[in-house]
Amino acid sequence: MKICILTALILSLLTLGISGEPASAAPSPTADKPPAKLAYIAVFDLLSNDPKAGASVADRMRLRMRRHRQYDVVDRITMQEASPPLGIDTDREKVVKLTKQLAANVAFCGTVTEKGQSLKAVVRCVDLRKGAKNGGWTKTFSDNTERRHGLVARYIVEAFTGKDEWVPPQYGDTPVPKNLGRPININGSFNAGAKGWEPADNAATFLEPGPKGRGTILRIRTDLQRAPYIEYRRKLRFGQADPKNPPKIGRDTSFGSIAGLEGVHYRSEWIKATTGWQYWLAADFKGPGGKIFVKGFREAASVADGLPESSLARLGMTARQFSNLPEKRRKYLIDQEAKKNPDTFRRECYRWYINLSGGGKDWAHMVEVFPPRGGLPKNVQWLRIDIYPYWPPATYYYDNVHLYKDPNQKVPKAEQQPRTPDYSKPGAIREKAKGPNEQPKK
Repeated sequence: MKICILTALILSLLTLGISGEPASAAPSPTADKPPAKLAYIAVFDLLSNDPKAGASVADRMRLRMRRHRQYDVVDRITMQEASPPLGIDTDREKVVKLTKQLAANVAFCGTVTEKGQSLKAVVRCVDLRKGAKNGGWTKTFSDNTERRHGLVARYIVEAFTGKDEWVPPQYGDTPVPKNLGRPININGSFNAGAKGWEPADNAATFLEPGPKGRGTILRIRTDLQRAPYIEYRRKLRFGQADPKNPPKIGRDTSFGSIAGLEGVHYRSEWIKATTGWQYWLAADFKGPGGKIFVKGFREAASVADGLPESSLARLGMTARQFSNLPEKRRKYLIDQEAKKNPDTFRRECYRWYINLSGGGKDWAHMVEVFPPRGGLPKNVQWLRIDIYPYWPPATYYYDNVHLYKDPNQKVPKAEQQPRTPDYSKPGAIREKAKGPNEQPKK
């Protein structure tokens, strides 16, 4: 603890002026320099009838504060080494002394009471910055939902910043249009069999008559032994097995089953994407639910430097044999494969899913929009629906899995950029810079 406080004191001399205000940062030559720090924040663990509750709320406060680039936040371990939880009745002078020792100029302490699903937090903000009104405030916050720890932390941060915190999109945020129009995917009802979808493998995925009024439905089992199923799928990929004559795969409900590891995928055919548009996915389901993904892909044949295993099998070639070919020959084979099977080189660059909930013995229905905010990114050229049940090991049922373009949208929408600094999009294609010893052979 002494080492920790000594380190904090040294930091305070480096970062704080004589007045206790953060020292002005040196001008940066770059246009995107980080904002000047407006506060150095110490969040003490909150005193609570359940120690875990007070520590949980405090840590969520730290995480939220840290997302604001204008704040420096003392980390959890340092705070817990510097002081035990501080309740609302802690003497202000003690809080001020500890805050200064930690090289901070804003501190939070308080008392949390949790009874069942109800949580109440009485929190004090001690603000030592010049011009701070009344030197801080004391306020009460409460919530009685499953996410009470995170929500109370959010309310406290909003009280400090005076602004609403960013909230992730929630199911039902956008009203569903009265008429979604015509689906853009083929055969979402499955009434035309596997048209528009991959063939059922008849070991885990089945297209079969549904109950009265439903026509054909998709049934998927995830309570299967993993190794035999993985081997069967591999043979299907290489044309070495026939789904009309599937193997008998034993039932397995352990964590080592296909449910506990890979899960089962059932994918649609490719759907052409439109930049800047929003889409709606609708589905009927029965059983545990699982997820339905919509994945976005881009063409990537131009930067490919190899062939997938299935392509090599068609050529009667091993990966080693391919790698030993001259560069021009490898490039020629890749180009030929891209012309014959362009989807081989499509790379995933976008992903969204709907988490199906509320199912059981009866059929349920869910519909949601994506992207939830803004339009589809411009690098997405193709879409693919991926029905994905996994845990628990059980039987899942699906019907009427339809994809629609938003009928109310008239013009493309701008893409909503990621909130994370220095974020790289999935599937981003980067060319490796060649060093002096990496020149291509002539």
